[in-house]
Amino acid sequence: MQVWIDEEELDYSKHQLFDCRNVMDDIEASLALYNKHHIEHAIFVPGYPVLYEHNKPEEGRHPLPNLALFKSFIEKYSQHTIPVAYDTDKGFMATRFFFLCDILGIPCLIMKQSYDKMTIAKSPGDMTMKDIEQLEALRSIEEPHINHGLIASRDEVRNTTATLIDARANKRFLGEEEPIDVQPGRIPGAVNFPYEKVFDNQLPDTEEAIVYCGSGLSATSVYTALRAAGKKVKLYPGSYSEWIFHHPEEIERG
Repeated sequence: MQVWIDEEELDYSKHQLFDCRNVMDDIEASLALYNKHHIEHAIFVPGYPVLYEHNKPEEGRHPLPNLALFKSFIEKYSQHTIPVAYDTDKGFMATRFFFLCDILGIPCLIMKQSYDKMTIAKSPGDMTMKDIEQLEALRSIEEPHINHGLIASRDEVRNTTATLIDARANKRFLGEEEPIDVQPGRIPGAVNFPYEKVFDNQLPDTEEAIVYCGSGLSATSVYTALRAAGKKVKLYPGSYSEWIFHHPEEIERG
């Protein structure tokens, strides 16, 4: 499937840009990035509440957002055009954006160029925290149609015959260091493929995979690359942070 689009292919009658640049878990710093300058007419995508919910230990550090809110956000700003996400170099919020669109059946593309490499006109913004808070009005208990075939459950991770890919840094995979989660290690049976490799045009050697990371964000880079290559892939959204909440005794190290 097509995932990437070149700057020269952009057509504003068909495409709507979404600025996915974020400072992890810091909405004010993320908003400041957008307001300093962004691609003209691009819509800012805040991490919370659009790309993820607040930390819920039983669901991981960055649970899936309210998907009705996400869908309404896209519909409100894309106005029947195709969403096109952009990000910083090796950023994974644009791929998280793609994943959410993918499970909802929304056509979506990602810019091949990172933000600093894009030559399109840029301008400052004047978005406020109040504007972001007002997005909560899009929240709904009515769940949109979801392609659950692209999402792996915890039980599926435990019993899968597919390649289980851990997209974190190698030292975290080995359990040699853990700067974020309470317990170092990995899910049993996983192989390591740090997510940054996909930005260097590397791809896991597999036809079918389940991918995870610490909280379900950076692993979307590997998910997206495998989808673009036509491979069968699912994301485990809760990832390692959810796994160790439920199965602290089921980990591997070394």
